[in-house]
This record gives sequence, structure tokens and C-alpha cells, in this order.
Amino acid sequence: MKESFNKFFVSITNWQENKDITKWLLKISKHYNKYMFGFLFINLATMLLSLSSSIAGRYVVDDATNYKSDLFYKYILIMLVTTIASILISSLSNLFSSYVNEKLAFGVRAKIFDNIQKSDWLKLSKFHSGDILARLSDDVSNVASTLITLVPNILVTGVQLVLVLIILFMNDPTLALIGLIIGAIGMVANLLFRRRYSEYQKSLQESQSEYYSFFQESLAKIGVIKTFQLEDENIEKFSKIRDRRMKLVMKSTVLSNVMGSAMRLIYNIGYVVTFSLCAYRLTTATIDANGVATFTYGTMTLFLTLVSQVQTSIRSLGHVLPRLYSLKVSALRIKEISEIDNEDYKIKEITPKSISLKATNVQFSYQTDKGNVLSNISFEIPSNSHIGIVGTSGNGKTTFIRLLLSLIKPDSGSLEYIDENNNHEEACPSSRRFISYVPQGNTLMSGTVRDNLLAGNNDATEEQMWEALRFADAEDFLKNNHDGLDTVISEGASSISEGQAQRIAIARAWLRNKPILILDEATSALDENTERRIFEKLTKHRDKTCFIITHRRSMLSYCDMILEITDDGHAILTKNESINSDKV
Repeated sequence: MKESFNKFFVSITNWQENKDITKWLLKISKHYNKYMFGFLFINLATMLLSLSSSIAGRYVVDDATNYKSDLFYKYILIMLVTTIASILISSLSNLFSSYVNEKLAFGVRAKIFDNIQKSDWLKLSKFHSGDILARLSDDVSNVASTLITLVPNILVTGVQLVLVLIILFMNDPTLALIGLIIGAIGMVANLLFRRRYSEYQKSLQESQSEYYSFFQESLAKIGVIKTFQLEDENIEKFSKIRDRRMKLVMKSTVLSNVMGSAMRLIYNIGYVVTFSLCAYRLTTATIDANGVATFTYGTMTLFLTLVSQVQTSIRSLGHVLPRLYSLKVSALRIKEISEIDNEDYKIKEITPKSISLKATNVQFSYQTDKGNVLSNISFEIPSNSHIGIVGTSGNGKTTFIRLLLSLIKPDSGSLEYIDENNNHEEACPSSRRFISYVPQGNTLMSGTVRDNLLAGNNDATEEQMWEALRFADAEDFLKNNHDGLDTVISEGASSISEGQAQRIAIARAWLRNKPILILDEATSALDENTERRIFEKLTKHRDKTCFIITHRRSMLSYCDMILEITDDGHAILTKNESINSDKV
């Protein structure tokens, strides 16, 4: 208990961190301030109507006991009107809150999603996609709902508490003081419980990320799971995650019930004490010089109603710190994603028809303490060359491709693209505008074949799409399908074969029609005859600088040059002496 309190206290009193979080929250919510003020106004109106109904109730009781029927019915009418108005405004408040909450949540998600799309690939890849999904879903919802409701509720509760105490003190200072003391005891007890409860809530938020990550990966890799007969092991893993979360849920629920029971006990005792004191005051009441009793049944009714409201207000204020703590945890998780550095899009310096490449002393490592993956690489590749990239598995071929695509950048040295007029442009995210890429594996998106091809070139005509499919040797199997370009591709392209998926991916890259083409094991799922036909077509088009990663040595006969990446991270560029001149 003491350790949890210390963690909670440190978190709440970390002023610099709290200041940064507050500035960030104000920034993301600044366009929604008018909605918060609207919600505040609605809640203030509801609170004032409730107080008016309580005050009117006092006079209803007093008039009834004194048989003043002319005022009795007026106050009954006031109670009826304020109650109906309060219900209607409360309903409006719920609708308004839901609307603004969703609007704010969507706005925050949209900003974070935009940032994710433009984020530094290497930094973003350190987060599990399931964890990112949990932050976008649960944490954003928590931040939105808390921002929309918490600040207005704090203000309304504070105003309500002040007004109620003023009314109580105006009617009977002694009873008002007793009611305040009972309420304060309840608030202290509430805070003691809430410190521990907040720690459970933080753990539950973190476990939710574990949940999302497990589900996302299990669904994405369901084929692998089935192939390796890991269904039972996966179910067992899920059971362990569920059990851990269940323990947290139960601990949180038990504590919440204990807390609720303790609060009800304190407030019920307070109500009994207040009721007893009011009853005693009735028995000792006197009549003043104006013939008015010093304590009436109406006053007793008002006191009991308002003391209940004081207790409710204090209970609400007791929820503020835990909600602020939960808000802080969620905000930190969202802020971490939203502040990933964006890629450095530099000025577009060249608009090439053909591209050559120059690497000068390029070095790169994913972790500096693990040594370089690529070390002091220097070479020049002429435009329109076909380069085969070879090397043992895991020695840096994919890393080199990532450098070409500017998904990562060199730790030192430079990688430059050079146009036909000898103008240079350092590799950066903007350089992707002249690169077509066929990555390893199945990279098609769910939708139709047409959707996937248009991702390569959104302005492509149907004729151009079929031309690209012919180049990729994919025309026949699609024309045999009555849906043709509108053939539906399911998630993970499970509705077609790996070879068909690769051919559509090649067609997509070819349709993009850029001066650089990168084929990263792009034909690994194709039979040798199909692969040969595609490469023979490729060699007839000498208007592209083409990088080819392949484990089939026979395919290197279609390459002008061989770039070998050695086990120590160096690169050796040589002319391909075994090239078949008939194929080039």
C-alpha cells in the first residue's frame, strides 16, 4: 500500500512532466473549447434547476403543514417545471457529451494517424502494431471523455458545493458544519482507497495493450500458427494473458466494491446523524416574534436533500485525482506515439529520366553497440544498369534496400541519386518518387486487383493495367477469372496463390513506371519458366536502373553488375563476366 502511494504521489507531484502533459492536452483540445464551455453551461443549468427544486420543496412542506394552499400549489408547479426541465437538459447533456467526445476522439486519432504515416520508419517499428492500436483506441477514448467531462464537472461540482454550503449555513450554521465534517471524512476515505485503485487502473491499461498485441499478431499470423500446429499453444498463451488480466480486474473490482461499501457506510451514518439532529431540532424549535418557527419540517427536508448533494459533490471530487492520474497515463502513451520524429522530406532537386547511384563511405548499424551492418560502402552504379545483389542471409541486403528507400538513413557517409545532367540529390524520403519496389513476401492490400494496381499509379488506364499484368505474366489467370481486374483479394491475399500475388505486385511496381526498380526476392514463389519470361522482358527495357535480390544464381545472368555484400558488412561491386549477352 505504501509503495503504491509513493508511486502515485511521485506521479502526481512531478510538476515538469505534468506541465508538459497539460500543455500538450491544451494543444490537442484547443479547437474543442467551445464545446467544453457548452457542456459546462448545460451542467450548470442542470445543477441550478436541481437546487431550485430542492428549495421549492422546502416551501411545499412548510406550506402544507401551515395549510397555505395558495403558495403550496405555486411551489408544486416550480418543482414540477424544474424537474422536467432538469430531465430534458440532462438528456441533452448526454447527447451533447457523446457527440463532442466522439468528435474530439476522432480528431486526436486523425492527427496521430497522420503522424504515424509520416513518422520515421525505424523509430515507429519499435512499437508493436497491437500496442499502437490500443493507444489509438482505448487511450484516445479515455483522454477524450475525460477532457470533455472532467473540467466542466469539476467546475460545476465546485460551484454546487459552494452554493449548497451557503444555503445550509443560511438556514442552520451548526447543522451545516456537521454536514461538511461528515462529507470531508468521506472524501479523505475516498482518496485513501482511490490511490490504490489508480494503480490497478494503470496496470489494466497496460494489459489492454498486451491483449491487442496478442490478438493482432495471432490473426495476422494465423497461417503460420496452423502450419506449425501451434493452435493449442496459442490458446494457452491467450489463457495466461486472460488470467493475468482477470486477476487485475478482480482486484480492481473488489477494491471498488470495498470502497463503495465504505463510502455508503460513511454517508449513510452521516445521513442518520443529520436526520437525528434535524428531528431533535424540530422538538426544540421555538416560535419567534413574527410567529415563524426557528426550525421547520421544510427546513429539515431541505437539509436532508442538500446534505445528500454535498456528499455527492464531495464523492465526485474524490474521483478527480484518480481520473487525472488515468488521464495522465493515457496522455503519455498517446504523446509518445504522436511525437515520433517525422521523416525529413527535403527539397526535390532532380526530376530524372534516368538515375545513377553513388555511395560514399556509407555506414549503418541498428544498434551502435552491436557493430555495423554495413561498413564503409563506396561505389558508383551507372544509370539503366541491372545490378544483382548477393550475399549470405542476414548480412545486410535488406538493410541496403532500406537505405535506397530512405526507410533508414546512414549513420555516416552519403547515398546520392544522380540524373542524366549530373545533378545530385541525397537519398531522402522525397527520393521515393522515382522508385518502384517489389518487396519480399505478400504485400497486396485487401480490395480488388484494380485497387492494388492503382496504388502503383492512380492515373493508370485499364489498358495500361493490362499491359503491366502482361509484363508480370499475370494476364492469363486474371482473364480466365470472370471478374478480371475486379477480382477480390482478401486480407493477406489468401484468396489467391503466392505466385499470383507476386505477379500482381510486380505489375503494380511496373505500372508505377519509375527510373529505379527494386526487386527484393520478387520472384521467389514463381516457377523457373515464369521467372525467366519476366526477366527476359525486363532486360529488353534498358530505361531503368534495376536492383535485383535473388537467391537463384541463374537469375544473375540477367544482370550487368554484381553487388556482393560480405559478412563483415562491406560491399564489392564487380562487372558480371558471366552475363549472357544475348539476353541484354
